[in-house]
Amino acid sequence: MPYRDVHAFLASLEGLGELHRVEVEVDPELEVAEIADRQSKEPGGGKALWFSRVKGSRFPLVTNLFGAPARLAAALGVDHLDQLSARMERLLDHPGEALAPCLVHQAPCQEVLQEPPDLFSFPFLKSWPEDGGRFITLPLVVTRDPETGADNLGMYRVRLFDPCRAGIRWKPGSGGHGHYQKYQAAGRPMPVAIAVGGDPVLTLAAALPLPQGLDELSLAGYLRGEAVPLVRCKSSDLLVPADAELVIEGVIEPGELLSEGPFGNHTGSYHPGAEVPVLRVTCVTHRAQPVCLATVVGKPPMEDCWLAVAAQRLLLPLSRRLCPEIVDVRQPLEGIFHGCTVVSIKKRAAGQGRRVLERLHETGWLKASRLLVVVDAEAAPLSLSYGLWRALNEVRLSRDLLVDGEFLGVDATVKWPGEGGEEQLRLEKDAAVEALVTRRWKEYGFCD
Repeated sequence: MPYRDVHAFLASLEGLGELHRVEVEVDPELEVAEIADRQSKEPGGGKALWFSRVKGSRFPLVTNLFGAPARLAAALGVDHLDQLSARMERLLDHPGEALAPCLVHQAPCQEVLQEPPDLFSFPFLKSWPEDGGRFITLPLVVTRDPETGADNLGMYRVRLFDPCRAGIRWKPGSGGHGHYQKYQAAGRPMPVAIAVGGDPVLTLAAALPLPQGLDELSLAGYLRGEAVPLVRCKSSDLLVPADAELVIEGVIEPGELLSEGPFGNHTGSYHPGAEVPVLRVTCVTHRAQPVCLATVVGKPPMEDCWLAVAAQRLLLPLSRRLCPEIVDVRQPLEGIFHGCTVVSIKKRAAGQGRRVLERLHETGWLKASRLLVVVDAEAAPLSLSYGLWRALNEVRLSRDLLVDGEFLGVDATVKWPGEGGEEQLRLEKDAAVEALVTRRWKEYGFCD
């Protein structure tokens, strides 16, 4: 059964001992982030954190909700994140199982109409000393294509400028960015809605770079086994998750930009920020007793690391459709999505490793990778240490690197004679001796 909203998920986590409540007052500027950073680096990712009293706000705040793989798996309805690959494979084979969202006319997210709108009444965070200000870091941003009418659900950081203005930093190439460009070209105001909360599966769906033909809300419906309920906004025709905690509605006027200022990034340094479109808030609605969600971005491991792992497991089948020889994909936590990717393949022809590199760099969800390493698949599951071992020992720099601007591809597959390789006698265990040692293991004085 799906978690209808954040409250249901939090109740489940509390029953499992996975939720820690902080009852003393904390400051949303820096103090909450320091606590969350320490907790996220505990073994296993620490616990989800509920802050009951946040300075300057009457609403509670939750962070590190997805900061452990077991919690994220529970949020997505699986026992282990690796099971997400099989679920996506089934959806690609049976696209009719995707569940389109349904429209409702009354919704928890519209129980209260805030008069006047005040973004600073909510406990959104400033995480690092030089950040430009406070940011919404887990927003579900809803936009609509002005030409086709197709909706998009994306996750883009949102900077709060004042009680009634915010800036949205679109990712180039994303659905929201494409919609924004069309509105700008037409010189028309762009309606935007920002939801916070709802079924936890929406957070992952919004962060995914999905291919054309598969929308975020239908994927979320498939993963949760139930259509996502949507409600129409108060000040526009946009549809937002009905079970969200709060919804910010507004309009972006053509050509209006402001600097978002620096933002502390997972690289361990500040992103300098950019000139971003300004959202003029027209309406804010929320639950009668909403809970705010936030995440802290910084040096791994942190919450976004595990969201990246879940994304990787879900998107693996898309890479297999692109290159059928792909067996697995793994990304180190330190890379956060596209920093580094190791891909294992069943190599059947000379030059196949390089062709996979070129194909993945040209198209698909891995084309934004900065470092891409292709290795031979083994019987055991792909590990990052195996990928590094092959990259350090199978590569001839003059032959096996693909460099294109900021991209580095490494073909670390074993080279065949037809691609400049040499005949080598590979290390293989003696099967009979291996079986003998297994039988006599306890005789040697070792435990199982």
